[in-house]
Amino acid sequence: MPEHTERGLVPAAALAQTGAAVRIGTGGRLTLSGAVPDTADWFAWAAGRLHGLRVEPVHGEADVAVRTGADLSEFASVAPATGVDPRPEPGADERHRLEVAQGRVLVSSAGAEGAFRGLTSLVQTLSVDADGNVWAPRGVVVDGPRYAWRSLSLDVVRHYFTPDEVRRVIDLMALYKFNALHLHLTDSEGWRLESRAWPELTRPGPDGVREYYTREEFAGLVAHAARCHVTVVPEVDLPGHTRWAFDAYPELAGGVEYPHPRLRYLHPGSEPARRFAGDVIAEFAEAAPGPFLHLGGDEPFGMGHEDYVEFVRLTHRLVREEGKRAVGWQETARAGALGADDVLQYWIGAPDEFDPEAVKRTVPEEFHPLVEQAAETFRISPGDVPAATERGVPVLLSPNSRLYLDRPYADGCADPAQEGDRDRLGLPAYPPITVQDSFAWDPAEAAREAAPGTVVAGVEAAIWGESLTGFGDLAFLLLPRLPGVAEKAWSQYRTGWEDHRGRLAGHEPLWEALGFDNHFRPAT
Repeated sequence: MPEHTERGLVPAAALAQTGAAVRIGTGGRLTLSGAVPDTADWFAWAAGRLHGLRVEPVHGEADVAVRTGADLSEFASVAPATGVDPRPEPGADERHRLEVAQGRVLVSSAGAEGAFRGLTSLVQTLSVDADGNVWAPRGVVVDGPRYAWRSLSLDVVRHYFTPDEVRRVIDLMALYKFNALHLHLTDSEGWRLESRAWPELTRPGPDGVREYYTREEFAGLVAHAARCHVTVVPEVDLPGHTRWAFDAYPELAGGVEYPHPRLRYLHPGSEPARRFAGDVIAEFAEAAPGPFLHLGGDEPFGMGHEDYVEFVRLTHRLVREEGKRAVGWQETARAGALGADDVLQYWIGAPDEFDPEAVKRTVPEEFHPLVEQAAETFRISPGDVPAATERGVPVLLSPNSRLYLDRPYADGCADPAQEGDRDRLGLPAYPPITVQDSFAWDPAEAAREAAPGTVVAGVEAAIWGESLTGFGDLAFLLLPRLPGVAEKAWSQYRTGWEDHRGRLAGHEPLWEALGFDNHFRPAT
């Protein structure tokens, strides 16, 4: 029997009983019964990719049996998830029971999604010895998510990731039970979703290479995510962050004078800007079947308050007319447009101090008034979540001090070859943080600090692409921090750093099997 390394995303408090590893299969093979086809296919793929196993569907007795249709009373020891459900068909219960005994595994759930999560727990904990025997830790686990919304925001604008690379990110998310992928698809540096109404938005970049997703490619990403029980939430960022759109269509200005040619925004007084917003929101709403569309709304630098309020209310109405519910960055609370069916995304949280004088020293003098405007956005940000809470708007927690994964590492490198990456990657404006400190937070406490009475929609990490040059850089910043975010979003049991680090140690082979070879290797 091999020495078993506990690495599952299952805190010890969730275990009804534990024991040594037991053999559940031989010959590098597992049989599986009872799973719906998509779940069976995923488990076969994951067991093969992560452990080199063959999984054979069978009828009747099997090494791994799935039983759906279980009564919810079987999971009564685990509270139902709270928050906002981002799925196209909300309400499916993800709670499950995983029982591992000598020669057999039984996964019980109310439906297919709970079974998928149970098999995910199993695949995390499998090991295979040199003789092809398959082992898992003996025990009974009854588990389920803390929050209904568990997501990652991926910036594919500042650095474009191919459809295959995005699929690899989705596969990693599935391993850690995330259920929503927020794709940041538009910004001043590019536009990544094919537009038929405004085709110059997806013109080739300076090197002539196509860096956007066709409608067919995007549909493929949505379908792949759905098979992994991940819902895609697309973002079209308006009214700011639109320089790329203005470069393609200068007429969007509609005669409006801007404070600087590099700082433009969609003005409610511009008829072309209003028409543009309606067209692109309709295209984004059509692209993904989930109930939510992210309308952006962050950092409206240079824009007057009344103009901002009017434009956010316009975009919110357009999102609603497309049959969607809106997600907006926290600044949108200042427009008073979001309601109880929408979601506010909280990202400016303590300690997020903004030092305008330090920033001024790094930019030309012509930009100093804009720096002051940015400082004002941060200064008034503590009022955003309370304003949303007063309106009953649920809040998606993404405080950048913990959940922006493009923050540099403060840890030393166990691998000296990674020192260059550690110096290069992450936004230099962010103070570095250790992996341990990135884990040292609690969503409920963060919500209370933002505003008493805040309704937590869920938890979302974010990775921004300003410092990225390739997929290896993404792997470096995501891992090992992403599993810590997953545990905070999923687990109903508070776990300490030492417990988490002990289980995390066995995950490196899984990351590498998924193609995330350049994950960060901290010295401690």
